[in-house]
Formats: sequence, C-alpha cells, structure tokens
Amino acid sequence: MNQITPTKTFHLILIKPSHYDDEGYVIQWIRSSIPSNTMAAIYGLARDAAKRKILGDDVHIIISAMDETNTRVKTHQLAKMIHESGGHGLVALVGVQTNQFPRAMDLARECRRAELQVCIGGFHVSGCLAMLPEMPSDLRQAMDEGVSLFAGEVEGHLDRLLTDAYARHLDPLYNVM
Repeated sequence: MNQITPTKTFHLILIKPSHYDDEGYVIQWIRSSIPSNTMAAIYGLARDAAKRKILGDDVHIIISAMDETNTRVKTHQLAKMIHESGGHGLVALVGVQTNQFPRAMDLARECRRAELQVCIGGFHVSGCLAMLPEMPSDLRQAMDEGVSLFAGEVEGHLDRLLTDAYARHLDPLYNVM
C-alpha cells in the first residue's frame, strides 16, 4: 500500500482568550487553576479530523492550543508560522464568554491585519443569537471585519469549518444551534 507523504500544511490554532481587568490589562497568571474543557474537547475533535485526513492525504494538519490566561499570545509569530508554511490556517478563538469578547475581538483584529482567517465561538456568540431578537452590533461588526462567528456546538461540524478554512472561504456565520 502506498502512503502519500503530506506536502501541504494547515495550521489550526485554538486560543482560549482571557479578558481585561478594570484598568484595561489582560488578566494572566503563571498557571491557570482550571484547564479549559472547551479547549480540550475541540482539540480532541481536531485530532480526530487530522487523523481522518479530512483535508486530503497530502495535507498535514498541525494543531496548536493556547490558553491566554497563562500564555502570551503573539499574533505576529502565529502569522509568520502560517505564512511560511503556505498560508493555510485558521485561528479559532474558542469558548468565548461575554466578558472575554472584547479581548477576543482585539486578538481577531490583530490576526485579520496579518491576513489570517479567524473564527470566534462560545457562549457570547451562541447566547446572543439564541436569546436576543436581533444580532447585536458587536457581532455584526465582527463579521464586517472579516471574522467568522460560530454559534452552537462544533461536534459534527468541525470538518466543514476546517474544509472551508482550507479553501480560504469561511462563511461569516456558522449557526448550528
């Protein structure tokens, strides 16, 4: 049986953003006290997608995960890594709660300026779309700035998100609630 050696790379970068304190500083600790369950679940789903070679036999999916509460996110280094390996990648800001959304958007804007694809998911997006009569202005603004939003659970839908990102054609909104 001939095995195809991957010749292309796709970076999936999972980031659990922190939030700002009352003075506008990002809250970070040397160690986080509680690991992110959302991050662990999505990481596992992504590893399964990579193992199944959903982007093709010739594409190596590299998954990176960072929790900003204990890791400094350097978007310029992420951009360099993605661009130097062919430009295929997705920065996914995961598990974003309402108090984390402003920080998530700041990270997303840095990534968009570096021409990276970005998706934000979590309770803020899902909760707003589920409970409010119309989409809030912060979510509309995110989409206007080229940030994709993911509402609902990613289980059963990650393959589509990754294949769309690999094709460099993310939908503005993935609503799977």
